Amino acid sequence: MKKFHQILPILAVAAGLLPVSNAVGNEINLVTGTVDNGVAATTHGSFGSGTSPGGSGTIYELIDTIPAGTGVFQPFLSYQKKGTEEGVNTSLGGNGQGFLDDKRVPQWTHDLHLNELGTITRSGVSYYAFELDANETGVGNPNRTLSIDDIRIYTKGTDPFANIANDSQIHAALADGQTTLGTLRYAQNVPGGTAANWVLIDASRRTEGSTSGSGSSDMLVLVPTSLFAGAGANDYVVFYTINGAAHGAGDFSDAGFEEWRALTGAPSVPDGGSTLLLLGSVFASLGLFARGRKTASIA
Repeated sequence: MKKFHQILPILAVAAGLLPVSNAVGNEINLVTGTVDNGVAATTHGSFGSGTSPGGSGTIYELIDTIPAGTGVFQPFLSYQKKGTEEGVNTSLGGNGQGFLDDKRVPQWTHDLHLNELGTITRSGVSYYAFELDANETGVGNPNRTLSIDDIRIYTKGTDPFANIANDSQIHAALADGQTTLGTLRYAQNVPGGTAANWVLIDASRRTEGSTSGSGSSDMLVLVPTSLFAGAGANDYVVFYTINGAAHGAGDFSDAGFEEWRALTGAPSVPDGGSTLLLLGSVFASLGLFARGRKTASIA
C-alpha cells in the first residue's frame, strides 16, 4: 500500500493544500465490511479535529441514490483524472475542459449560489447537503475505492474566478491565508494544519448488491448552515475537492467522471434518519435538484 509521504510530489502541485503527514490524521471509512488502516467501517462520521472552526459538525455518510448518472444527477461539478484528481465549480475556465481537472463546463460544472441551496434539518440542526456520485471500477476490483482527501467551501459576493487565468492562480488562492476565493466556510483539512483527514468510499457499494461507474451515488456531506453566517443570499458558493491522494494505490481515481450535486430549490426538510437516504431519488424525481444554467461572462 502506498503511503501518504510517497505521493508528496503529487501533492506539491496543489500548493500545500493537504497536511504533510497522516501520522496524526483521521479516517472515516465508509467501505462496508472492511477494516482499513486499522479503522473499522462505519455508515457515517465526522472529524473531531483538523477541520476549519466549527467544521467538526460536518457529517459524511453513505447514501445510495438509484439511479444516478449525469442525466438524473444534475451535477454542479464534474472532474476526471487518473491518479490524483481535483475539481472546483465555476462556469469559467473555458468550455468543456475547465480549470484543474474539471470537465463539461459550463453544463455540468458551473457556478452555484447560496440562495439556490435547500436545507435538511436533523436533530434540530440545519445542513446544506452535497452528494457525490463516484465513477470507479466495479465490485471485486481493488480500484473500486477512492479517498476523499479534502473539501473546501467558500462564499463570495462577486465571481471569485473572474480574474483567475490558470491553475496556478487557483492553487495560490487555495493556499493558507489567501482570500481570493472568498470567505472559507468549511475545510476538511484546515489550511496550514498538521492533521490529515480523509474519507474512504467504495464506488461499487450498493444496498441491493453492487454497481460500478455512476449507477448509484456514494456519499452525502452535510455541512451546518451555521458555518455560513453573514453570507449573502446571492453569494457564489465555491466547492473544491481533491481525491485519490492520501491512501493506498487502489484508492486513486481510475475511471470516469466524479460528480457532485447539491440539494437545491427545496425548503427545509426535516429528517428522521432513513428518510435521508431517499431524499436524492425523491427530489430528483420532482426536479428539485435541477437548476437553470447561468451565462457567465469574463470580467
